[in-house]
Amino acid sequence: MLKVSSLFGIGGVLSEFVYVNDWWNPVTMFGTAVGIEDFLFGFFFSGSIAVCYEVFCNTGYQQRSHTPRWKLRFRYLGLIICTVFFGSTVVLRLHSFTATVLAFGICIFIILLHRRDLLGNSCISSLFGGSLAFVFFGLPEMLRPGWIESAWALDKLSGYFVFYVPLEDFIWFMMMGSFIGPLFKFWKNLHSVPVQESTAPAPPAHSNNPHSNNACPSQQQ
Repeated sequence: MLKVSSLFGIGGVLSEFVYVNDWWNPVTMFGTAVGIEDFLFGFFFSGSIAVCYEVFCNTGYQQRSHTPRWKLRFRYLGLIICTVFFGSTVVLRLHSFTATVLAFGICIFIILLHRRDLLGNSCISSLFGGSLAFVFFGLPEMLRPGWIESAWALDKLSGYFVFYVPLEDFIWFMMMGSFIGPLFKFWKNLHSVPVQESTAPAPPAHSNNPHSNNACPSQQQ
């Protein structure tokens, strides 16, 4: 999980070089366009999203007995995101919001196409992401009106707000939640189980022991 948070921390820094051109330009600690705040935000935000489903639903992880026909490694999803996001903005000159929807939308579709059991995880994580949008952006704007107007390029955005949060940011948070929430389980071929079962080994797919069915006669009745 620490690896996932670190990767999204780095991703937060790299993507910020794009977002400052047509989305926002916040004040950083050292007065630079991209700062340590971007890494910290990506690190802690992704970590919170990655565990929210287990916290809310009181579940843990367990290895799946079913082995996927072909294993899609995390690096492939990362390559898709980088290619679509940076290719759309740098080569095709699309708005960074459009590039974000395309890049993460494709990866969310791939995850849920192969693991439909992760749909609930994805939806709950998406809703949690939307709530964090209000905590990070909406609440400060409500307490101190004008903060968003001073840092966001509202003339390049839709101009609509959801709970004091720019519509594009609200969608961004929800899409990140939908993607990050089930990512670890998809990557490691895990599934959610009740906490009391999470420490138990996954049941074997089959057994070669001819006497295995008689190991516990009381369960055969």
